[in-house]
Amino acid sequence: MVNPNGIIKTKKPYFIWWDQDVTEDDVREALKSDNLYTRITYMSYILNDAEFEDIWKFLKVKDVQENFWRIRWRTATIQNQWQQLLTLLGYPPNECADPRAARILI
Repeated sequence: MVNPNGIIKTKKPYFIWWDQDVTEDDVREALKSDNLYTRITYMSYILNDAEFEDIWKFLKVKDVQENFWRIRWRTATIQNQWQQLLTLLGYPPNECADPRAARILI
C-alpha cells in the first residue's frame, strides 16, 4: 500500500474486517494506544480471526490474561477455549464477578 505522500505502508492484515483500511503498523499502534476501547477492539479482532501463530506477532499471553473479560469474543466456544488455554499455560484469567460489566469500557 502507498499512502498519498508516497510512503509505502505494510500490508493489511487478513484478520481485519474488509471495511477498515489499516496496516499491520496501524494495528501495532492501536495496541499501544492509551485508549482502552481501541486496544480491546484490535485485541478482539486478532483473537477471534487470526491464525494461532499470527496472534503472538501482536499480543503477549499476559495481554490476553489481563483483558480476558473485556475482549469481545465472537462465541462462547472461542472464549472457553482461550480460557482453557490460558489456564494450561499458567495464566488463568482472573475471576470476574460480573463479566458483562467488565466489558463496559469507559
